[in-house]
Amino acid sequence: MTNLPDQKFDVLVVGAGPAGTGAGVRAAECGLRVGLVDDNLQPGGQIWRGTKQEGHGSGEGKWLERLRAVQITNFFGYRIIDQTERGVLVAESADHACELRYKQLILATGARERFLPFPGWTLPNVVGAGGLQALVKSGLPIRNKRVVVAGSGPLLLAVADYVNHHGAQTVLICEQTSRAALARFGFALLGQPQKLTQAVQLKWQLTGVPFVTNAWPTAANGEQRL
Repeated sequence: MTNLPDQKFDVLVVGAGPAGTGAGVRAAECGLRVGLVDDNLQPGGQIWRGTKQEGHGSGEGKWLERLRAVQITNFFGYRIIDQTERGVLVAESADHACELRYKQLILATGARERFLPFPGWTLPNVVGAGGLQALVKSGLPIRNKRVVVAGSGPLLLAVADYVNHHGAQTVLICEQTSRAALARFGFALLGQPQKLTQAVQLKWQLTGVPFVTNAWPTAANGEQRL
């Protein structure tokens, strides 16, 4: 492994997903020297990964364009492995290692899925909604597979639409919250036209897919296949 010269930044951002990309871009646009670190080879994190290749150009596409337009030192394919002293992180890739010195540090390492365990939740072919999306982006073949999406929140619709576009068949969406709570959430979106439009488009694209509320999985059968 080759040791690279130390790098010095006004702002170092760890994580190049939506939050990290936005933070890095805005800091660079303000004239600061910025470093952006992510263990993926491309920016976007789990949410925007594959955006350009799949043609889903919208708000995310604009942020990635802004990222390419500013002066940022990118460390894609690098992982942070140590903090040797205050203001210094050690990053390594498959071939290189370096120390990243910074005045300000922004950690934007993303969210993780949290489950309410139920019988069978660790069986093969039972995965989190976000985990399924990440696996498909990594090349998991799901064409002609039958998928049930269960949980709570807008991600359910997005994941169902995503797997359908990759050849799977979403046979059921189970939303844990009540229909009344969903209605209140929908009214809240009236003040955010862009989000409301996205929600309506997703629901339209999922026309024909059964959608039930106040429901959640109680058990998974190991004989079923994704």
